[in-house]
Amino acid sequence: MQEKRSDCDIRPAGKRRDGRPRFWCHAHQASATGKYGIKLERCEGAYRSLESKEILELNPKDYDGGVALWGAVKPAYDSTGLEEVEGIHVHARDDAGDLEKGIDDTVDAVALEISVDLFEKRKVYVTRETAVSAYISRAIGHNLDSLFCTYCGEPHLDSEWFAVKPHKRHLCHACGEIFLANKKGISNPLKGLRQVFQDSDANRSIVRAERRLEASVNDFPGGIQMWASNPALLWTAPRPEEEGIHFHGYAADRSTRLEDETFDAVVLDGIEIDESHLRYFMAQNALAHLRGRIVVLVCDCGEAYFDNGMDAFIPHSNHRCKSCNIKLSSSIKNKKVISNPFLNTIQNLDNNRGKK
Repeated sequence: MQEKRSDCDIRPAGKRRDGRPRFWCHAHQASATGKYGIKLERCEGAYRSLESKEILELNPKDYDGGVALWGAVKPAYDSTGLEEVEGIHVHARDDAGDLEKGIDDTVDAVALEISVDLFEKRKVYVTRETAVSAYISRAIGHNLDSLFCTYCGEPHLDSEWFAVKPHKRHLCHACGEIFLANKKGISNPLKGLRQVFQDSDANRSIVRAERRLEASVNDFPGGIQMWASNPALLWTAPRPEEEGIHFHGYAADRSTRLEDETFDAVVLDGIEIDESHLRYFMAQNALAHLRGRIVVLVCDCGEAYFDNGMDAFIPHSNHRCKSCNIKLSSSIKNKKVISNPFLNTIQNLDNNRGKK
């Protein structure tokens, strides 16, 4: 996925107490240190900087056919070599019965106009950082909170590791103060935004896709891309949202899509794609502290081990086969790891490319 130029200015900032490096963004005056001392690509305060971003201004009430927003995250599998644009993907239909979309685009940020009261309106911004953080938290199964700094009143975003682990102490990215919540949780401004537009999980209808794809990777000479469909960040459409595996299959020119659809099941060269493995792998790819720590642990009995829940986001050393209870060891010495069999799926699909 193509990374847009970041306006961060990240530099080394000494060592942490555990001896690992610290990084600080001088542009946004915010930490750029991830778990294990990893240097983040964007600092924790980057989502508040909008000066260099392409912003789409949108009032959902202008679109009777509904508005939907998604975070444009990397495909879990991509053999195209294409540079995908990151950001917020937007669908908007003018009327409820429209098949064609009035807006179908990916932008850096979306500015949504909401009413504060009868006389005042304000804009709320949805950025890539808020979108990816929400996706990670949802993938684990966490409920989101909408917290505001108790010192300056700014809405608070928990990103990277803080989108994984519920906590009570929160560092405000606006004023730099630490404020305490009443309970452990994860904050994302999207929670409050959904409430404004009455887009609750209880009110949203999600249906499984009814289509099934059986094909060969070589049916798509320009390559394929796959995502596990993730629930929209905001959904105001009157129709149900579809769930499944989203698939792009390209012709040799790599611009013509032979397939662009969401499927209930995808089978390629006899390999059935495990949607759960796919979904977790997408979220794992978005976290800096997991770089180089995703492996496939295979027991002597032949079963590949799959970490799910919180174990899928916290590297650890204790893995036991769920069939025979044998402890599994990692090939990466002295490193805690996470096991996801989707890496085997990637290798098998790549091995089939070009075969007749």
